Amino acid sequence: MLEFSNWQGYKVSFNSENFHICSPWQIKNSPVFGPDSDYTTLAISLLNLINSKNIELDSICIDESKVDVEVLKVATGIKELSKEGHWNLVCHDSASLSISKSNSIDVILPTDLMDFDSEKYKQINAAWEKETSMENVSQGAYISSQQYTESLNSRLNLLAQFDDKTIWPPRQLNDEGSVIDNPKIRLSSTCQIESWTKLSAAGAPSEFSIRAPILDGISTVYVSFEEGTYGVFLLTDDQNIQPVIGMKGEIVVRRIYSQEGQIRYGTKVQLN
Repeated sequence: MLEFSNWQGYKVSFNSENFHICSPWQIKNSPVFGPDSDYTTLAISLLNLINSKNIELDSICIDESKVDVEVLKVATGIKELSKEGHWNLVCHDSASLSISKSNSIDVILPTDLMDFDSEKYKQINAAWEKETSMENVSQGAYISSQQYTESLNSRLNLLAQFDDKTIWPPRQLNDEGSVIDNPKIRLSSTCQIESWTKLSAAGAPSEFSIRAPILDGISTVYVSFEEGTYGVFLLTDDQNIQPVIGMKGEIVVRRIYSQEGQIRYGTKVQLN
């Protein structure tokens, strides 16, 4: 039986031909997604694990009804998708998924999951549904689908520019008004907390106004990278850990917000 370990805020187990990932949360012994996770974030995390093992997936079959394939491609670099791939990505009902060479996959679940308050879980899901509705008019800064798509690669892959120093997030002009080259430097996924702020529900940016009261506010961190640049990120929504200056963190992909009926994905910090 495969043993589970922690990876990017999730539970994973694997051997050479089978990889499994599961949410760390449960309600009545059944795994459920955390406040900012779904099948897409699970799939990205599991493919990152496979990449870290230097295993190359020549082709993969994916259930496109549950996974945002375009986001998955950008975040992981996977290119070859087919209906009959050598590998199969299968989404299970139990907030988990598998990537396997087998067409018949036994669902394996960890035993040390954390309990999620059922009422809070319902409220979070209802909030995401309301936020994603086309009838919902976001009160936050408007970012068009085109703007979101164009910046997705640099944001999800932490691609920075260089102009006498490393620059992230990318921008068009330097301090003198000269055009900067396209981002080509990939920052490390680990970072260090330099400072942090917790915003109350009333003080949170308006694009988070539906979910912030349920989450008791949101937290942001200012972090440094070993490449010499800095950035501001949200913390993942399901960690009840207070940041400490000097603490290490890891950049992971999670749901950020929803606009124009579309879930917007981005990077957050998972505290180590």
